[in-house]
Amino acid sequence: MKLKIIIGLYAGILLFSGCASNTSVVAGQSASVNAESATKGINKEEPNVNDAHLDDTIYIGEYLDSDVNEPNLEIARGDDNKYIVQIGIYRLTSLSDGIGELTADGMNFTATDAAGSPIRGIITADGQAATVTFTDSTWDYLQNGSAFQYTKSSDTPNIWNE
Repeated sequence: MKLKIIIGLYAGILLFSGCASNTSVVAGQSASVNAESATKGINKEEPNVNDAHLDDTIYIGEYLDSDVNEPNLEIARGDDNKYIVQIGIYRLTSLSDGIGELTADGMNFTATDAAGSPIRGIITADGQAATVTFTDSTWDYLQNGSAFQYTKSSDTPNIWNE
């Protein structure tokens, strides 16, 4: 009888230790996969995998204002996956300190308006045409939703010197 109890306890210990061991392996694998996926994209030197399909060549360049046929939109590649965005609006204003970021929806930008406040918008491109739409403006002369058309004249931007 004692032998049956000892064998039963031994079998139970093996059974439970086997399950616990198997569970920790799965949990360990899952934890390493989660840790690996959580650390992707943290290194700024490594390109963001989600943005790898975005083509900035349709944005970079010099654009003519559709109203006066003069250069009034310049977009150049800057540092840290950001873009230099300079926008001129005929007889209204020039935004020379814009910083853009390419997204799937277009190029979001932030600049400083003539009153010294931040102004934001999005640039969308379709072939040789670009549309600048202001989405967050507190300046009286540029309402949210104001849009301006530009036509690409060159793939080489001519960034204005201040």
